[in-house]
Amino acid sequence: MNIFYFSSDLFIEVLAVSLVSLLENNKNCREINIYIVDDGITKEKKNKLQCMVDKYSSTENIRKIIYLDAPSPNDLLKFNFKTRYQIGHSYFRMCIGTLLPNNVDRVICLDSDTLICSDLEELWNIDMHGNILAGVADCMNIKKYRRQFDMDEDDIYCNAGFYLVDLKKWRQENIEEKIINRIFKQNGNVFFFEQTLMNWSCKGRILKLSPDYNAYTLFWAFEYNNLLRWRKPKNFYTYEQVQQAKNNPVIIHYTRNFYMLSRPWVEGCDHPMTAKYLEYKELTPWKEMHKDTRSNIMKLKYKVYHMIPQAALSYIVCFLYNEVRPRMIWKNE
Repeated sequence: MNIFYFSSDLFIEVLAVSLVSLLENNKNCREINIYIVDDGITKEKKNKLQCMVDKYSSTENIRKIIYLDAPSPNDLLKFNFKTRYQIGHSYFRMCIGTLLPNNVDRVICLDSDTLICSDLEELWNIDMHGNILAGVADCMNIKKYRRQFDMDEDDIYCNAGFYLVDLKKWRQENIEEKIINRIFKQNGNVFFFEQTLMNWSCKGRILKLSPDYNAYTLFWAFEYNNLLRWRKPKNFYTYEQVQQAKNNPVIIHYTRNFYMLSRPWVEGCDHPMTAKYLEYKELTPWKEMHKDTRSNIMKLKYKVYHMIPQAALSYIVCFLYNEVRPRMIWKNE
């Protein structure tokens, strides 16, 4: 099994929780190769991470960390980005075919803010039916963002916190070249940069998986009907599927959300799956919690949001998210 992460020195403590949850729940897997794009991780923290992984490794069950150098986005994507902010910190995933060894034909890409709650063998061996990507559909109204996404309303648009990638097909079909051409066409300005580019470049070749493989914060933050009212997605999941993902997630993705303090490594987190996260955090070399560094204004906004009935709030954010936001993006392109 091949796993792909990327991390800076600041986020390695979060990655460690994801990694230990992977190792705890996949003890029967013969071999796990963990590829980490090293965006400035110190030697001290690498040593701590290695000691943690070594506890799960043996001659029968091989566990290896392979660090990959982190090239600059300008070198990797052959475009002169003005600032790192223009592209974000997750661009490495768009070039996995280049970064990973040629003998790696399949890989699971994970964000560091994920928690693996069960065995991934079934996922790893899934028949992708000729598709390039497999993932969990994001709760998006593609029609409202069609100009940014260049995708049809019926296309699958997956959340980037987790992908299963057929790297053989990825390389054969020159996906990275398609991505680079799109970046040049849009002068480096792509909405939801890496997520949009990966979905666009593989559109029509994406396998939609059940939501328990990427149970992101929205599932818990908003009641199902209010979530649909806000996001108005087309290719989403049924109430029963979302409930199943919440009750028995394979992978939890602790995404940011304005309505919930959803980072379980931060004091005061109100995500319902915080306790589960902290169980695994205790198995890492980093036990301390981070302080809540939100400004007073952000804390006040949070309180105001919760003073509004969620059903009413969903109508407000629906207008802002699906009407105002796309128009603002168009003006800035």
